[in-house]
Amino acid sequence: MEQKYFDEPEESKGFDAKRLFSKLAKGYYWLILSAVICITAAWLYIRYTVPLYQVSTYIQVQTSSEVTTNILGGSAFSQGNAAAAQAQPDLNSEIFKIESAALIQKIVDSLHLNIEVLTNGRVRDKALHLDSLPFAIKVKRWDVDETTPMYKLLVSEEGYKIQLEKEIVKGFYNVPLVFKHDTITIEPKPFLTIQKGQYLLRFPGEDGAVAKYSSRISASAVPKGGMAMLQISVSDEIPERAKQIVDVLLYNYDVANFEHKSKALRTEIDFLEKRLATVSGELSQQANKVKDFKSNNKVNDVGTSANQILGNLATLDGHKTENVFKENLLAQVENSITQSGQEQIIPNVAALADPGLTAFVDGYNKLVLRKKEILDRGTPQDIRLPEINSALATAKNSIYSSIGSIRQQLRTSNALIASQEQSQSGRFYGMAEKEKDLNQTNRVLGVKDALYTFLQQKIEDKKMEYASAGIAGSRVIDWNVSKSVNPKPYVVYAIGFILGIMIPVLIIVVQFMLNNKIETREDIQGITALPIAGEIILDNSKADLVIAEETVSPIAEQFRTLRTNISYMGYGPDHKVLMVTSSMSGEGKSFVSLNLASSLAISSKKVILLEFDLRNPSLSERLGFKKSPGITNFLRGESQVDDLVQAVPEMENLTFLSAGTPLPLNPGEIILNPRMKLLFDYLRAHYDYIVMDTPPVEAVSDALSLGKMADISFFVLRHKYTLRPSVKLINQLHTDQKLPHISLIINGIKPGYGFQHVYGYGYEYGQMGKGKKKKKNTEGKLKIA
Repeated sequence: MEQKYFDEPEESKGFDAKRLFSKLAKGYYWLILSAVICITAAWLYIRYTVPLYQVSTYIQVQTSSEVTTNILGGSAFSQGNAAAAQAQPDLNSEIFKIESAALIQKIVDSLHLNIEVLTNGRVRDKALHLDSLPFAIKVKRWDVDETTPMYKLLVSEEGYKIQLEKEIVKGFYNVPLVFKHDTITIEPKPFLTIQKGQYLLRFPGEDGAVAKYSSRISASAVPKGGMAMLQISVSDEIPERAKQIVDVLLYNYDVANFEHKSKALRTEIDFLEKRLATVSGELSQQANKVKDFKSNNKVNDVGTSANQILGNLATLDGHKTENVFKENLLAQVENSITQSGQEQIIPNVAALADPGLTAFVDGYNKLVLRKKEILDRGTPQDIRLPEINSALATAKNSIYSSIGSIRQQLRTSNALIASQEQSQSGRFYGMAEKEKDLNQTNRVLGVKDALYTFLQQKIEDKKMEYASAGIAGSRVIDWNVSKSVNPKPYVVYAIGFILGIMIPVLIIVVQFMLNNKIETREDIQGITALPIAGEIILDNSKADLVIAEETVSPIAEQFRTLRTNISYMGYGPDHKVLMVTSSMSGEGKSFVSLNLASSLAISSKKVILLEFDLRNPSLSERLGFKKSPGITNFLRGESQVDDLVQAVPEMENLTFLSAGTPLPLNPGEIILNPRMKLLFDYLRAHYDYIVMDTPPVEAVSDALSLGKMADISFFVLRHKYTLRPSVKLINQLHTDQKLPHISLIINGIKPGYGFQHVYGYGYEYGQMGKGKKKKKNTEGKLKIA
């Protein structure tokens, strides 16, 4: 009967979700065990991890201009628009300052965080606040960055001892003690009694303490609080110490901000005070000149016309003086830029009334402050400096260009003033010489007095701004001490539970995706349409022969079913040569061959079992036969068939023909011997069934050569052992018609994989055979179940 065949690629089956969930369900105990282990690990982590409490504070960052306007009301002399101008702070820059190592170093030094004191606990050591101890510890380190091991500190009323392993050093209070190159001084606190006790003492070093608290201090913007609101969070084992850390951090942050913001103001005030001293001297000299002139020349009044002319000249002189002041201010700006060495802050140039230059100077000053801030906290190799230096060079060029434009304007203005002054002076020549001299002297005195008043007003403005910078910076809005600890138990337990479930699931999924072995009947049917002649369960009895005349067991019934299926294949009585092979070694073909031959023999059929695995024969050993002449000897012409066949003990209709001895060196060639046809002609004439146990087809070609002598081919596939590509090889052999009438036998089926309920079949019948005594072969080694 011709068999229908199609070759469907394995990939066309797609993802088998049902099979995957079935595997997950079968491995439920792994999920439970993994979840229990991970939750236990989470419990241990929580139990042995030191809890960290978080303290948060919300601050509002203020600028000096904001404080001047809102708190002091601005300067009485400054312009209203300038006083009202407020710049929003750069929160990213402020966060960088707060989290900088320089500020954290100051916290470590202020709170002595480079000293750690702990007490022994049953589960974990507990950190103590230095303020809670009845004594103070001072240390002078030999190497400030070295981390010391944990010392034992034993204290009593008389003194103390420091122990490291077996080394013990005794010390007295208020007396420095040198231990491991470090000088330690312990001083009792007033009004407190030191009780006998034991502590743990360690010095983590400044670098270690700074690194530790750098990871515990964080700052972030608070969008709901506006453009200037920051949240500062500190995590620590002791909530009180965490609050102290925040206080010291904010104090040093405000001090650092004040120092940076006041640099430009101090430069401007110094310049204005020097200029005021010079003008004060000039004003005093001019006042003396007026006094001497009036005294010597007795000049007290000036005519109306002279006063009018002098008034005009005074106005012109005012403009001229203003131009001179602007020229001096421009020279001061140029001097600040061209000075060698580090860049300096340029004084305020608002008096020049040039918005462009004012903007350039403000931008230049911000770049200078930014560069100094980076150099103070970093190194000259900081990657941000090249960009800032380039911006400084551009700002300088812009300032030089603006100064040139202003000077050109001043030259044009001075030329116009000179022309008008010459015209007014010509009109004045007609006046009395003495009156003219007096008015000119008074005019110079008025100019000096006005300049003196102007400089005093500017100095007062800058001092007020300097004073407001001291209270600008940060304003504490709210505090929050978190009662929850880190790690949070419910989060750790949730993570542990999720990991406990996901780890075995992931392992099962990976195994499922990488598995290419036959596991279910659908795996086979999805690859090939070849018929499955029988399904054999896994036998744990280790018996070689599982079916005999009186054997009643599930596996025996399955071999009987296989025998029945062979009779229903419809090949006829002439198809009596049955070849049993497999794709690889270990699939159980010899076991199937032996028991298939036994099942046929107990049905009153005359059966012979041929050991055609000439390379690795195993049937002789299974049947308890010693090495004896067999197939090889017949093919060599050394013996006849009747002299070689052996009767199997206790199996009336089963005979055996071994591989022979010695085994041939060239099994592939000897199988092609012409006497092979004589052998099978003889066997066909004398036996009802001929069962051949042949080598695996993937290893050698012996089975393909013997296939010419066979009528039916049985391929043994072992459950969860045979690879799926091996089934494709069987398809190819069927397509190429290298083996006749191929059918499949599934061997070693484990429970729960959907192979026709093989573990339920024969259960009741199996109970019937329990009372019967098992047969034993006393002469050979054949194990019969």
